[in-house]
Amino acid sequence: MKKTLITFAAVATMALFACKDKAKEESSGDTTTPSAEQKPAEAESKPAANEPKTYKVTFAPDTVYLGKKKEAFIKVKNAQAVALQDPDGKSEGIEFTFDLEVTNKTAMGGNSVYFIASESRLTLDNNNNITQHSGSSVSVDPESTKDLTGIVYKIPAGAKPKALNLFYDGTRVSVGVALE
Repeated sequence: MKKTLITFAAVATMALFACKDKAKEESSGDTTTPSAEQKPAEAESKPAANEPKTYKVTFAPDTVYLGKKKEAFIKVKNAQAVALQDPDGKSEGIEFTFDLEVTNKTAMGGNSVYFIASESRLTLDNNNNITQHSGSSVSVDPESTKDLTGIVYKIPAGAKPKALNLFYDGTRVSVGVALE
């Protein structure tokens, strides 16, 4: 009985690995395409000459706790930065847009978290702080999460963001911002 079980396990293992190798060979054969078909795809990936310059935005850290009891958990997401130019091509700064996901960590029966985006400040590389151009606020019930979308900052020409300062209930947290 023991020999039969060991033999069966060995055969099943070999069959399993043999089938995986065949699947890899078949899938790799399907992905090869003639070079003539690849050239149009490369042309599509290049941006048009009249499209605005966009930046890759990174936050460090992208999640923070706010509040005296750390009741507000904030996640920064969906960040975009687009260079603004006048019709002559002169730089008019950067439009910096992002969303916040606000989570109320208090237990049921506790207080709501009312987060006001206009109280946040963006610190620039020249150490000036600017207020948001547009945005809103959100009230989050205990043990729930809501999104605060469309927070926009207009960064003046020649400046880049350095940090995002978030405020709630007498507390402040700075989140590093980098544009690439």
